[in-house]
Formats: sequence, structure tokens, C-alpha cells
Amino acid sequence: MTVSSRRVVAGLIRFALVILAIVFASGYFLHKRVMPRHIMRIETEVPPPDVLSPGDLRIYNRDSTVDLILAGNNILAGLSPKTIAKVKNAVQTKTAGETTGFGGSIAQIVKTSVANAIGTHASFPVTDIRDIRYEDNTIQFEWKNGEKHELFSNTTVDKEKVSHTFRQEDAERFVAAVKDRMAHPVAPAPPPPAPPKPPE
Repeated sequence: MTVSSRRVVAGLIRFALVILAIVFASGYFLHKRVMPRHIMRIETEVPPPDVLSPGDLRIYNRDSTVDLILAGNNILAGLSPKTIAKVKNAVQTKTAGETTGFGGSIAQIVKTSVANAIGTHASFPVTDIRDIRYEDNTIQFEWKNGEKHELFSNTTVDKEKVSHTFRQEDAERFVAAVKDRMAHPVAPAPPPPAPPKPPE
């Protein structure tokens, strides 16, 4: 392996470690910070921006870096499609030069790890909410167990809480949609029909 190749591989390894650290930190953040652990789940399958059922709603913060989704009887919170695409593109650009050998293997690990984790959203059921309201420039949740929470309250960008970066009109539309879903939950989808029995 040439000196140049070793430098590329070393750079890829450093980049991989940074990305994996971000992924693990994001997972920790979602578990520990976004929602109380006992009601929060991790959701890797998120509806595309143009695919929502009647009554569902997706809103973005001012710079469209994060989103909130009412999908069925659950609320999802995470990075927006624009941010996900930006990160994936950065990973693709960084790893484009290495396609074979050890460097190529590291590049593939990085791309696979990011692809599998970057779109992860925190998910929690509407049925666990006692009240939701827009107050003090943020969406406030009160859970049935008595806890209160403010979405994205522990994340800041340019010294501003991400929880304060949703437009008031969007936040109020989201609150109204969630309250309507609390009063009129979506019926569970019927199970798929059983396959026909083979002829005897």
C-alpha cells in the first residue's frame, strides 16, 4: 500500500469513526433527550414527504433541518429529508474515491451505517398524550404519566433551541391535528387475508 493510499484509508477511517459517533450520539439523544424513554420508540421507516394519509401532517422548522410528523396514531420527530439527503451526499462525496481493497470496505461500512441510521425518528403514540399546546414559542407535551416535555429542547443551533424554530402557524396547525387525532384515533389496519389453502 502506497503512502497516498495509506493516507486515504486513514482519512476514511477517521471519517467513519466520526459518522459512527454521530450515529450513536443521535441514538442516545433520541433515547434520552427527545422523549421520555418509557413511551418513546425508534422508527426507521418514515413516510416520504409526499405520502401522508388524510388527517396526517408534516411540519418543518424554519430552515427545514428537522421535522415533526403526525402519521396515523403516532408522532415522529427527527431529521428532515433535506438534511438526510445532505448528509448522505457528503458521505458519498467523501468515500467516492475508494472502491476497492481495505479503503473500499471502510467506505462501504460508512455508507451503509449512515444509510441505515440517519433517517431514524423518535416515535411515540398519541394515546400517551394528556394535552398538547403551543406555549412559550414551542410545542409542549403533557403525558398521561404526569411528565411534561418540550420537543428538541436540548438541541441548540446558533445558540437557539431547535424547539423554538418552528413557525407559530405551523406549530398551531400541528397541535390542532394532534388534538383531532387524540379525539378520533385511526382504526388499526385489518390483518392481511390468509393465503388460500393448497388443494388436497
